[in-house]
This record gives sequence, C-alpha cells and structure tokens, in this order.
Amino acid sequence: MKKSFLIGFGVGVSVLAGAYVYWHRLTASQQDQLAVKLDDTFASGRDKAADIEGKAVDFAGSNVQAALSSLKDSTSKLKGHLDSARQNMADETDVMQDDIVIDHRSAFSKAKQTAEQEDLHPTEKFYPHKN
Repeated sequence: MKKSFLIGFGVGVSVLAGAYVYWHRLTASQQDQLAVKLDDTFASGRDKAADIEGKAVDFAGSNVQAALSSLKDSTSKLKGHLDSARQNMADETDVMQDDIVIDHRSAFSKAKQTAEQEDLHPTEKFYPHKN
C-alpha cells in the first residue's frame, strides 16, 4: 500500500512538473490557444456527464418505481395467502378440538397387557460365557 502510494505520488508530481515546464515554454498566443482548448474539453465533458446523469436518473427512477410496485403486489399477495392459511388452520383446529378418540388399544392398555403377560413369558437373561 505504501509503495503504490509513493509511486502514484511520484508520477503525479512529475506530471505536474512537466506540465509546468511545458506551459512556461509556450508563447502567450499558444498559452491562450491551449487554455481555450482545455476549456472546450472541460465544457464538453461536463455536458456529457450531465447527459449521462440525466439518463441514469430517468433509468433508475423508472426501475425503482417498477420494483416498488412489484414489491407491493407481492406483499399484498403474501398477506392474502397468510390470512387464508391462518383462517384454514383456525377452521381445522375448531373441527379437531371437538373430536376426542380413545382407542381401547391405547398405550396404557398395551402396557397393562404386556405386564400381565410377563408372568407367562418371563424375561430371559443372557450373560456372556467365559471360555
């Protein structure tokens, strides 16, 4: 970073020194002609920059407006979808809350049945054999 800064600074100073020497070697009429050319060049550059800025603002403005309208449409569609999903879920919850189903083979009855059959089939224990 420091080397590139120093190189750039050196180049800039040398260009300025060269321009200063060149300017003082010109005659007064040549200096006037060069000044007029530079003014014309800067004026045309400013005009081009203003044109480009105007086009960029117009382009960005129309694209931003289109993007905002698209965002608003998408947001409203998403809100509608979420509201309908919430309503459907509420309707299903109301229906499901009324239904209580007790199966005679619930977990408790299966556990009870297994405990009662334990006497018929005792647990067999297997130990590793020592050879």
